[in-house]
Amino acid sequence: MAWLLEKVADTFAGGDVPGDRLLDVGTRPAIHNLISPARCFRSITCAEFCQANRVEVEKWVRDDGDAFDWDPIIKYVCKLEGTGNWKERKEALRNAIEAVVFCDVREKNPLGALTSDPYDVVSSVFTLCGVAKDRPDFSAVVSNVASLVKPGGTMVLVCDFGVTYYTDGTSTYPHCVLDAPYVKQVVEENGFGDVKDDVFLYTTPCPHSDAKGLVYVTARKLEE
Repeated sequence: MAWLLEKVADTFAGGDVPGDRLLDVGTRPAIHNLISPARCFRSITCAEFCQANRVEVEKWVRDDGDAFDWDPIIKYVCKLEGTGNWKERKEALRNAIEAVVFCDVREKNPLGALTSDPYDVVSSVFTLCGVAKDRPDFSAVVSNVASLVKPGGTMVLVCDFGVTYYTDGTSTYPHCVLDAPYVKQVVEENGFGDVKDDVFLYTTPCPHSDAKGLVYVTARKLEE
């Protein structure tokens, strides 16, 4: 997680990602990859398929007593960035998360009936590679999510690569086998330029899959 948080912090630290509205696709029950973006985006929408995950994010936003404690991660990110009071950053993130909504990345419009203009930034961490059945399916879900980025906007995409399976400890499931060059290629084929990628190689085996590493991609959607 440390490498990912560093990459996200670097992406949003320099003010090179313009805009006000960010959509996070496949938030899961987690907010850690939104801590740095909340410094510069006043409106964040968390989109997630699983109702239980949406409930967990909503509990954290409301500061419910039984919400997961993200304070150590927020403190870590603030130290990483060399920025201000972590409690203020926590409240800033809570205030920035304006909606937690359903999404299905297999649909042409992943947000369904929700009416919205395209977003300045769309981020997705692990979701698209996780739901894809094979490489053509991965390309299709990237295309669906890419439609939510406005021309000139930014996509941030993080994927496992080299994975053939994952396990929940009880059952084992197949996983779409990707590599970093292919992920970059799919992003380019879906109307993005200035595509930049960075790779992190695992040095120890993952407990829940045979993933070889992570690829972190940023790209700018070409003007129509």
